Amino acid sequence: MLAKQTDYIVGIYLRLSKDDERAGESLSIENQRRILTNYVREQGWTIYDEYVDDGISGTSFNRPGVQRMLDDAKNGKINLIICKDLSRFGRNYIQVGQYTDYIFPMYNIRFIALNDGIDTLNSDSADMDMMPIRNVFNEWHAANTSKKVRAVIAANAKAGKMMTPYCPYGYVKSDDEMRTPVIDPYAAGIVRRIFEMYASGMKPLQIATVLNEEGVLTPFDYYYKRIGKPNPYNHSHLWSGRNLENILKNPIYIGTLAQLRTTTVSYKNHQRINRDESEWAVIENNHEPIISKELWDKVREIEKSVSRGKRDKKGELSPLSGLLFCDGCGWKMRKASTGGGGYICGYHNRFGKNYCSTHYINRELIEGIILADIQEMCELAKDEKAATAEFLRRKRAFIDVQSISDTKRMKTVGSRLAELDKLIQSVYEDKVAGRIEPDMAFDMLDKYQAEKKALKEEYDEMNARSEAEMQDEEDVAEFISRLKRYAGATELTREMCLDLIEYATVDENNKGHKDRPRVIHVYYKLIDKPLTNKNRLALT
Repeated sequence: MLAKQTDYIVGIYLRLSKDDERAGESLSIENQRRILTNYVREQGWTIYDEYVDDGISGTSFNRPGVQRMLDDAKNGKINLIICKDLSRFGRNYIQVGQYTDYIFPMYNIRFIALNDGIDTLNSDSADMDMMPIRNVFNEWHAANTSKKVRAVIAANAKAGKMMTPYCPYGYVKSDDEMRTPVIDPYAAGIVRRIFEMYASGMKPLQIATVLNEEGVLTPFDYYYKRIGKPNPYNHSHLWSGRNLENILKNPIYIGTLAQLRTTTVSYKNHQRINRDESEWAVIENNHEPIISKELWDKVREIEKSVSRGKRDKKGELSPLSGLLFCDGCGWKMRKASTGGGGYICGYHNRFGKNYCSTHYINRELIEGIILADIQEMCELAKDEKAATAEFLRRKRAFIDVQSISDTKRMKTVGSRLAELDKLIQSVYEDKVAGRIEPDMAFDMLDKYQAEKKALKEEYDEMNARSEAEMQDEEDVAEFISRLKRYAGATELTREMCLDLIEYATVDENNKGHKDRPRVIHVYYKLIDKPLTNKNRLALT
């Protein structure tokens, strides 16, 4: 029971969620305001303030209006809170109960839900007895509504309708029923530059620096400028690595609409979490792309590269940065701070000579060695047939005799599988017609089924090898195409390295044995096996 008070300073709470808007005037903010204001005036009480949450769900109490009201209540500015009904205050029965049963009585605050007849001053009333049931029902309603809304959003997304409130940077929403993304020429040009800069070897933070120095507006700043409104978000108005990574990973720029990529923990907890890619709603060729599929694939390939591209103190990014490994310990080589420019073992640099030697190599020397190797392959690529044969030989771990054998064997196995299907069908027919004893039929079926299973496994294995061979040929063709782009190159560039090189290993420094040649192994993309661990070389 609350301590009796005669002077009430009232806080009026008004809330309308986006789902409630469909209910029309009966739940509108203006209608709630009129009903509650009239009631307070009839009682002769004083209104201190109104607290409004418009378009916000009642499942969470992390609402600006309700939080401000609760702070005022705890600070003694109001001693009576009134709302139209319990569902306006909240739809989380546990939290609503905590406030009405514990927190409000502790601060001697009276609470009224007018239409439900709830008044904590009259704790013995029948309406107060029903309050826990009303709270549970209100939460059930929120859960049910959330389920229906999610189903509608998912159905629309799978049908190709754009469901996000903002169109990604580079596009604007069209006026058609599906809200199809339409290219914004200016922003699309910036998007292309971002992808091209990343493909050339620049990292998101480096790209952000360029855009900020040029005064290019951030996506939100550009959006609000375009619609003629001030940006309401309080941020630095600068490009960052994070928003560039979001652009670089969004398939919308190749014409693919990928939605339902995130969701909330539950209808109560609105924290956003990432969905598994298998749960996305993906519509390919949905709209006009901004970048080519080739550029998109190149960016994806660079993301998987062993190199993170670390700049030195002068801001310089070496062509081979992050691509060199020590063949002694397996750690990455790093740029030496002394010695006139070169690379040393990162493990040695960090822990000293007791753990690994320097493996030092002059930068000009190794860049020259690798450039010469690339030039030699470019020369070979002029004869495409010879180059294809050489690179396929390098790529494949087995000899062509296996391929020839598989081709012949697949024809034989395929014929036998078709024959077994006919034999199995014949046995069933003979059994049904009574031309063969059941025991004999079952023995024959077991025999045929066992043979069919073994042959099917063998066929699938050979088919997988055949598909791998076809992929080998595609990879080699792509590698030759890349080589041709760098024919006649006289300098090793960062873009060339990211395009062609998977990684390279450097042997021990030949101190005291200057006549001994250095051993450098270069492993190329598409024709050599990639590293499983991008940070450490697995030594055998």
